[in-house]
Amino acid sequence: MRYANPRHERLYRNVARGRGYRSHTLAALFLLTAHRKLWKNWCKAVDSKGIEWAAGRDSDPGWDGYALQRAALSINKSQARQVTLHQLADPAEYPQELLRLVITALVIAREEPKVIQDTFIRRRRGITC
Repeated sequence: MRYANPRHERLYRNVARGRGYRSHTLAALFLLTAHRKLWKNWCKAVDSKGIEWAAGRDSDPGWDGYALQRAALSINKSQARQVTLHQLADPAEYPQELLRLVITALVIAREEPKVIQDTFIRRRRGITC
């Protein structure tokens, strides 16, 4: 699994550890925790049931954060504004490092939640917000 950086890996594992999220929620969390400003907007909207999308704050996370947020919404909620294949193929909208994160999130969404918990989310302690 490719993380954006070591901070992203620690944060994602701490947020997802021990919770019974479905795989699409785990994938969305992977994307939301990849960008510091984006996570700051969404960390209070995450609880034991998942992501409360209506509770997310609307401050500007920058273009990269916005692109990851749209992809997270598209993966987690079928009625969300979808990210198109054309947008994913456009290097101006999804540069290589963002595309890698989105592809990893898609792999997470395809797996069983138990596999993700056992394989990728080890027990670590730390702050989540």
